[in-house]
Amino acid sequence: MTIFYTLVPMILTIIIANLLSQAMPRVPKAFWQILGGIILAMIPVLRHSVVELDPEWFMMLIIAPLLFYEGQRTDVRLVSKNFRAIISLAGIIAVMTVVVLMLFGHWAIGWALPMALALAAIVTPTDATALESVTEGLAVPKGIGRALNLESLFNDATGLVVLELALLWMNTGTFSFVHGFEEFLVVAGGGAIVGALAGVVLLYIRQHLLRAQFDDTVAHVMIYLLSPILVYGLAEHTGVSGIIAVVVMGIISNEEKHHTQFMSSQLNNLNNQLTTIVSQLLNGLVFVLLGLSLVRVFRTYLHEPIVTWLGYIGIGLAIYAVMTAFRHIMIERVDRDSPMASMVDQAHKNRDAWIFALGGVHGTVTMAMAFSLPLTLTNSQAFPHRDMLLLIAATVIIVSLVAPLFILPRLLPKVQADYDMTEYSQAHIAMINAGMAYVETLNVSNSVKRNVIGQLQDQLGYGADQLDRVLWQRAQTDIQRVTDDAVDAAIDAGLVSQATMVYYRRVKANADARWARGTNNVRMWFRILEGVVLRLVNTRQIKPEERMHKIAVKMQRRVDRLQRKAARRTLTEHEQHDLEQTLRMQKKFAAVKQMNYRSPEDAVAKYQSSRELVFTEIAEISEPAVTEFIAQAESSDEDPRYVVALRDVAAQERDRFHDQQVSTAEEQAVLLGALGAELTYVQDGRQNDRFSAALINELYNEVTSAQALVLATDSEE
Repeated sequence: MTIFYTLVPMILTIIIANLLSQAMPRVPKAFWQILGGIILAMIPVLRHSVVELDPEWFMMLIIAPLLFYEGQRTDVRLVSKNFRAIISLAGIIAVMTVVVLMLFGHWAIGWALPMALALAAIVTPTDATALESVTEGLAVPKGIGRALNLESLFNDATGLVVLELALLWMNTGTFSFVHGFEEFLVVAGGGAIVGALAGVVLLYIRQHLLRAQFDDTVAHVMIYLLSPILVYGLAEHTGVSGIIAVVVMGIISNEEKHHTQFMSSQLNNLNNQLTTIVSQLLNGLVFVLLGLSLVRVFRTYLHEPIVTWLGYIGIGLAIYAVMTAFRHIMIERVDRDSPMASMVDQAHKNRDAWIFALGGVHGTVTMAMAFSLPLTLTNSQAFPHRDMLLLIAATVIIVSLVAPLFILPRLLPKVQADYDMTEYSQAHIAMINAGMAYVETLNVSNSVKRNVIGQLQDQLGYGADQLDRVLWQRAQTDIQRVTDDAVDAAIDAGLVSQATMVYYRRVKANADARWARGTNNVRMWFRILEGVVLRLVNTRQIKPEERMHKIAVKMQRRVDRLQRKAARRTLTEHEQHDLEQTLRMQKKFAAVKQMNYRSPEDAVAKYQSSRELVFTEIAEISEPAVTEFIAQAESSDEDPRYVVALRDVAAQERDRFHDQQVSTAEEQAVLLGALGAELTYVQDGRQNDRFSAALINELYNEVTSAQALVLATDSEE
């Protein structure tokens, strides 16, 4: 249960912090997570349930996977092209920073050189995760942003090696620059070799398993997730840099994905999605643990005199200022022949220098290195000023996170979105309308149309595009009004049969209590009664032979009309059924005629009570008017969401009059066709340059994801 009590509070803290970040986006997500960790550490019940993670386990289980995923986003060609710049960033600049900070600590503060070197090694490595948190939403220049990312990937190894040398110096009392340089080459170079070999082996295993048809998804995902942990442990066990090893393996994995992305696209897509989720979770754990660690450090000095811990905080501020100034100077000295020349804009060198200086953000790697300091030296003496070093390191971390938050927005513009939400909303709703319009043209049952249009309407989601109650009520009122007007006009023209009027009145009265109490219901009752009286009068005056002749003529006209439609286009399901029903009735009338009209009332009753003919008659009267009304609304300046609501309500109204059995296979086929129509709309927008590339990508991703979901559901059934 220890693991449960440790992980659950931290995961709940991440959830709350992420939601707060979404509610108040001006505050970076990392700060909410750090604040959550601080609050978690201050609650007695939770503080005792959360176990502090050992620094070595922290590096292996959290930092190693994060750097592996970061390496996966780095192209190997980018590394090879900027190899000399990486040596300068992670080697020369990092080592020179360590030397400057060590001398500052020795001369200005009066520390012993080994302890000053240990602190310099701890605060030198920058943190890629922390960097993303403070630059989110800012347009960092491409070159200097690449420099900061590459630096944060590789300079951890420099700090770890220098820290080991500092501890060796403190234990033995001697320091050899040659030995230190050799140690650095062995650790960094060995880590790169182990990472490269591990990446090649992983690539070989994955590819041969896939070629041999061993493509079990769970097995491949577990190999993918465990790889950075295993390789980090192997590298550290052999005495080389596990950090460098997992970064190099991640870069090689990126190259593999680049060349084999379509050999197992489903597995690669799943890995990408898992990488995003796991990275977000691990990033959250990093900052929550940082908040926990800060409280742990400051609690040590809670009962010390205020002058003592304020002095240590002042030292931390001074170290950060010196380090920031030195980083600024290093970029100012970059000339056109420097390995970093392509990363620095010579026309805006001062700006890039300040961005690089402030972009050296420190995070949990620094805190983990500080906590890895031993409690005692090899001679059993207590490690000198260990708590002081922890407090100074914590101060540097906090200042490096806060300073860019206030200064970088003054140096950098905000990221300009490729499209705004208004543009997205318009394109998104128009795309959904295109899919609905496609469904309305199909020769399928009303129930299928209703279900598919309802699913397309669900694409509006839960955001601002979602149809509100006002739009729904307006659409329902307008569709009912258009339908009622069309039926009333047909009744006034004498084009509606008695059975249709009776059925339509009953449906309307049951669905709308106000209509049932209104004048329209009364008018229709009078029309129905009028028809009954006229039919009785005509029945007495007209002979059965004449009645049968008139009915036969009416049926023949209906058959002729439907056959003319069939010559021009494919009949709808209702029209085809009407034609078949009428032809059967003609045969029955012919049989009745051969019987010398012995039972004409039976034929008349069957014809006039046919529910299918009633449904067809209502559709023939109302659908043209509704279709024209929707087309007018779409071509006008109406809210596109209102058009979506009109189509959905119209589909429900059609199905209410005539509910039918729905075939799941048919419904999914129609839905896939509608999604294809949406893609066609997006493609047209791309060809006509109506949409930006980013907007097209967003719309494509939504539709293709929906298609994949429909196909997956189809395969499960």
